[in-house]
Amino acid sequence: MLTFLDLFAGIGGFRMGMEMAGHKCLGYVEIDKFARKSYEAIFDTKGEWTAHDIREVEPNNIPNADVWCLGFPCTDISRAKTERKGLQGESSGLFYTVISLLEKVQHKPSYLFIENVSDLLSTNRGRDFAELLIALDGQGYDAEWQVINSSGYVGQNRSRIYVIGHIRGSSTRKVFPIPVKSNRAKLKRVATFDIKSQDALKRIYDVNGLCPTLTTMQGGHRQPKILLPNGEARKLTPRECWRLQGFPDWAFDKAAAVNSDSQLYKQAGNSVTVNVIYEIAKRLEVRA
Repeated sequence: MLTFLDLFAGIGGFRMGMEMAGHKCLGYVEIDKFARKSYEAIFDTKGEWTAHDIREVEPNNIPNADVWCLGFPCTDISRAKTERKGLQGESSGLFYTVISLLEKVQHKPSYLFIENVSDLLSTNRGRDFAELLIALDGQGYDAEWQVINSSGYVGQNRSRIYVIGHIRGSSTRKVFPIPVKSNRAKLKRVATFDIKSQDALKRIYDVNGLCPTLTTMQGGHRQPKILLPNGEARKLTPRECWRLQGFPDWAFDKAAAVNSDSQLYKQAGNSVTVNVIYEIAKRLEVRA
């Protein structure tokens, strides 16, 4: 069992996958008040260290943990944004805030467990990813990485890059490559219609196929639709979106009790896929 901190915690996708693998959470950081409500409804956080804003965390207050988990914001990296500033952007640049904390803490974690959109490999012609690796190297971490599609684990086409930083001098286990599971043959896009609802393109997919990558779906008008056997189409429900990120229904029910549907859609789109986190987390260990 390893201990970990859940930075940029969201609704706890990292935490759920890590705990499924037998690891123990010591604390979490999350600035979004609605995501915190879901997180604290789902998990028993009583007595844990927590902070709202990663920029205001004092290094001396951070608990010693074996792993720091961080799915730092992809806002300035994702191709969904017209102007991508990459790691120089205000949101995605919070990665460097974590690097600054690593410089100042007394005991660095044995692992850094990082997730982001696979566009990180190409923004600023690849310089952003090179800078990420250089920053990790400067803090004494050797990195390995792999792009994994959630479609091998859930019914969602979601390609993400996962990076593991290994602190030098610690006997950590190599994690990648993880055998790639592929269910791409299941993807059956039935139709694409130029029907706009609040400027949102409606996409309709086979009920037996894969859902496209979930987004934050602001306002509840961007949910993919599925085609039912009777020929009718309907949008995915918040519960279905959470299932497509690997969350069990009991977790969704707790979050639904404290948040609106629009927030639940947004939270699903912002989350990591629990099943993929678990697949990686169970390979994390520090040998004596």
